[in-house]
Amino acid sequence: MKAIAALAALMFCVTVGSSRAQRIEFDPRSYQDMVTQPTEVLVLGSPHLQNAPDDWDPAALDALLERLAAFRPRAIMVEALPGESIDLLWRYRATYPDTASNYGWRSLVVARYAQLSLEMDAPQAEAELRRVLAAWSAQPTPAERRRLATLFAAAGDPNSALVQWWRLDPNERIGGDGMTRSLIAELDALAATRNEAHLVGARLAARLGLERIYPIDDHSADDSEAVRAAELETFFSAGWVQNILNDPRRAALREAAEHLRTPSETLETYRLVNRGGAVSEAGMLDQYLRTMLPRGEASRVGRVHLATLEARNLRQVANIREALSSYPGERVLVIIGFSHKAWFEAYLRGLADVHVVSVDEILGASSAQGPSQGE
Repeated sequence: MKAIAALAALMFCVTVGSSRAQRIEFDPRSYQDMVTQPTEVLVLGSPHLQNAPDDWDPAALDALLERLAAFRPRAIMVEALPGESIDLLWRYRATYPDTASNYGWRSLVVARYAQLSLEMDAPQAEAELRRVLAAWSAQPTPAERRRLATLFAAAGDPNSALVQWWRLDPNERIGGDGMTRSLIAELDALAATRNEAHLVGARLAARLGLERIYPIDDHSADDSEAVRAAELETFFSAGWVQNILNDPRRAALREAAEHLRTPSETLETYRLVNRGGAVSEAGMLDQYLRTMLPRGEASRVGRVHLATLEARNLRQVANIREALSSYPGERVLVIIGFSHKAWFEAYLRGLADVHVVSVDEILGASSAQGPSQGE
């Protein structure tokens, strides 16, 4: 009888203990106070530079680059598709029609020239790239840099190829070691395009002595919306949606790429698109969700769009999380279109060992007037 009583008491303790364990709600944020040196992540929302005026001069980015350089990130991540994603989207182009060519066509062209030169396909180039980086010298020769640039290009990461190319002395930006005249011409053509991935990300990486930048974009959820294109067009043409999208209070956000004419105006525009508040991009998103979600059946198509939006942002943040594993306790800069910023920061704040840095700390607070009209 004593044995039975002891067993019953033990079972009671196990049951109570299990019950208590089941009541524990796991939340990664609860561990943040235990981290002695969190990874500091600065999420910089950017206007898409392709929308800048025709006579726009990239020198207008100089003041912005000065502020970002002072942050001294050990890694830079940009809104560009990784080579593996481009390769997958291209091979599955029947499922994702035009996605690879729309978002990665230049990477595909650059990669093809590099692959022909190296006699490698993209997976082989990626494998060799990782091997080379694992044994990379602190003082590589120009020939080693040219070959590494070619490997980056062949693996589908032309922005990192530009980092290596720009780290070479101008006299060493010549053919050889995989670099052909055709490949050099394609890299030069890429450098001349307007894209924050290389005009901010790669330029800053080369300036800080980094070896690469990390492409973190994802478009694998695009097919979810493609099959409902007509329904979504009708949904977004609804008056209440248009009222939110065209709110005159947010005109400066919609016109942000037009206000990048001088270094001071550019800096003020970046402050504007990264700020919070009701008239920010986050404010528009908040208004949209609070209006759309309670609409019952009328919100069904909107929730399809929401799911696609969240899937893309979550997958991008997952790519960031993976890259952060190489930089624990370091400073990291993420450069993305400013419509993603609120999502990224919300998800990153939920990680156990990450601290999201305020853009105001780096760029300074935005003025109430918004971007100036000149120097």
